[in-house]
Amino acid sequence: MTQSHIMPRFILRDNLGKLARELRFLGYDAAIYPQISFDNTLRIAKRENRIILTRNSREANHKTEVKCLLIVSVLHQEQLAEIASLLRYDEEYIFSRCSKCNKKLYEIDKLKIISLVPEYIWQHHSEFKICRHCGSIYWQGDQYMDIKQRMSRLFEEG
Repeated sequence: MTQSHIMPRFILRDNLGKLARELRFLGYDAAIYPQISFDNTLRIAKRENRIILTRNSREANHKTEVKCLLIVSVLHQEQLAEIASLLRYDEEYIFSRCSKCNKKLYEIDKLKIISLVPEYIWQHHSEFKICRHCGSIYWQGDQYMDIKQRMSRLFEEG
């Protein structure tokens, strides 16, 4: 991301979990708080300067100073396309957040995780990232490449 582009932060209603994961793959802060009221969502969004993403038209049309966008599609790839104008694809930021808990990922020395990943993975990959919050470990395997190609295509077409 260039300095002129400030990355928006999102809060998603709990029926948008796959969209949240996709946003996290791109490096965006995409929070979900399961089973909280819309009023609490509004308070968090205002306090943390987040854009609300919802599938509920009543919520999206609610009169508030917080930006609230209606997501129409039920398919997460189409949902991502609906908000693509707010997003940027930047190699520097993709895969910088945990897709599970939304926290930042940190590089970790391969020797420190020898017992935490399958032997084949450990032998065939040299770079790893870890989420210090939930302990998830990431590497650039087949899924990484598939996601990267899919995201790149979305932003080339968009």
